[in-house]
Amino acid sequence: MDAPPLILLVDDDPTALAMLSAILKQEGFEVMTASSLQETKSLISASPFFDLAVLDVHLPDGSGLDLCASMKEGLFTNDAPVLIVSTDEDIETKIAGFDAGAVDYITKPFHRAEVLARVRTHIRLHKARSAIIELQALKLSKLACAQRAMVPKPEQMPKAGFDLYYRPMQEAGGDLCLVLELGPHIHDYIVGDVCGHDVGAAMTMSSLYALFRQNCSALYSPREILRIINRVACSLLAEEQFATVVYGRINRKTRRLTVVSGGHPPAVIQRAEGSVEPLWLNGDVVGAFENAEFGMSVTSVKPGDRVFLFSDSIIEGCRATNWEVGVQEFVRLCEDVRHRDLHNEVIELAGLAISHGATADDISLMGIEV
Repeated sequence: MDAPPLILLVDDDPTALAMLSAILKQEGFEVMTASSLQETKSLISASPFFDLAVLDVHLPDGSGLDLCASMKEGLFTNDAPVLIVSTDEDIETKIAGFDAGAVDYITKPFHRAEVLARVRTHIRLHKARSAIIELQALKLSKLACAQRAMVPKPEQMPKAGFDLYYRPMQEAGGDLCLVLELGPHIHDYIVGDVCGHDVGAAMTMSSLYALFRQNCSALYSPREILRIINRVACSLLAEEQFATVVYGRINRKTRRLTVVSGGHPPAVIQRAEGSVEPLWLNGDVVGAFENAEFGMSVTSVKPGDRVFLFSDSIIEGCRATNWEVGVQEFVRLCEDVRHRDLHNEVIELAGLAISHGATADDISLMGIEV
């Protein structure tokens, strides 16, 4: 059985304090009382977890509104709802209380039915809100766990010859990273970015992940696959939601790199002989237009060449005012950073790009060695 709700009562009027205590105790509530700010702060430090607070505005050593504001600003561990004590006609105090973070008020003289109704209502609302937050946190935790399982791991696909830096901004992110083996010498590499940073973006990313897993096949070119996925995404995604995608396919037997763009920053090729070039392509975003077009290029590659696919946060981190400037800066970084080990190069490139400017977004950088 749950413990009775605990109410904090703060009032410098002994009669008012005794009356409120009696009303609440008679109905099974537990109370703790204080008559000053200092006493209240000491009480909260000793017993920080209570279900609701009732604060008088005028206290001998300060204002109950200041204490309310401090509670709502997180200076105390408790986020319990706060009711202020006001007179019937004291409109200004009521408004000031709401501004300070109070959820309601109790008027003097006290009316038993009103006190109990307001106290019970706000405790119920707070408990319901807390339950919703806990449920959302649990769902987000499960989603984050599922997403971590989706992130491709280089050690599990050694023939794919890739490495990945992936850091979601929140517990679950909206960046899509996928590596698929289509045959002994053919692999698909996909980096995408769903607009938004909330749980909805993370869930959409998971749906797109499933679509790519279902549709990627050597029977279709990357452009054909992106068209198929776009048609489904147009009915799947919410209004005004879309994704950008860069899709690469490497055939190591024919030494061909095929790249398709869905409104995403370009792939960048770091040639073994030293040159670095971005593959700029025009392309519509995914999920916004049923008849979207996606630019495609086919490029010859050699063993030792490296291809980098990344989310726009990488070039935003390069202090870029636009994609062109950001890509130019990333190309310069690729020219300066060249490791024998792909993993170290990916880590250093991501770190340098991020260090150039803070980015408030998911971060993905995939490096692929031919």
